[in-house]
Amino acid sequence: MAGKSASLLTKTQRTRIRDDFDGLDEEKKRRDQQRIRERFRSGLLDFQLLADYPDRQFEMAFDDLSDDELRTTLASTTIVVERLCELNGIDRDELTTDVRGQTEDYTDTTTAPTLQQIDLQTTAEIRRQTKAEVEEQFEENQWDKRASKLGKLAVAFVTPFLFLGVYDELVTDIDPTSFDLLSIPLAAAFIICISGWFLITGLQTLKYNIVPVLVKFQREPREFVKAKSRSLIKSPGERIRQVWDDL
Repeated sequence: MAGKSASLLTKTQRTRIRDDFDGLDEEKKRRDQQRIRERFRSGLLDFQLLADYPDRQFEMAFDDLSDDELRTTLASTTIVVERLCELNGIDRDELTTDVRGQTEDYTDTTTAPTLQQIDLQTTAEIRRQTKAEVEEQFEENQWDKRASKLGKLAVAFVTPFLFLGVYDELVTDIDPTSFDLLSIPLAAAFIICISGWFLITGLQTLKYNIVPVLVKFQREPREFVKAKSRSLIKSPGERIRQVWDDL
């Protein structure tokens, strides 16, 4: 398409770049490079006019390109922008601030609603968002916290038994009557806490590990068995390594 209409570079200039200016003497090479620089600079400055160009015009401009072709072209464009920022020492956060300022200046976005969808973030904002997402991902929910507290209490209630056992064995005999009076409430508290911990963790295992597997098996039992068998047989060594890493 670029060869059939006016473009940022002429057909000859594109050929020169592809061939790395092969066959040209130094004078002609410098002349062509200068003209390419001038056209590139003028073309880049034209983006000031295209920034709020109607969305529909953008759609029609690339309606004959596939998604892969357009993605490749946009990737190359992004590389050029990033290189210009590096060469000119332009801070990316400052550039993001300028982009926000320009998009806010376009008050009438009826023909270009995508202007309102631009959501660039500064490095600090990305860092804060990433931190919040990680904290949210690994944050214990209320039931996890309750199970953790019950587990800690169970350990706390069983610790006196260990201490008294060592004390009775190494130091002196403990009065059985006083030991029984102390052991009954501690044992009862330990049983309650450990039972609560088992109940919560058991229900969580049932909800997140067992029920989803049973649902998948119920929907497509044959495909489920095939997939599981295939994953076990295909690469047992890799499977064992993954299990080891998960530990």
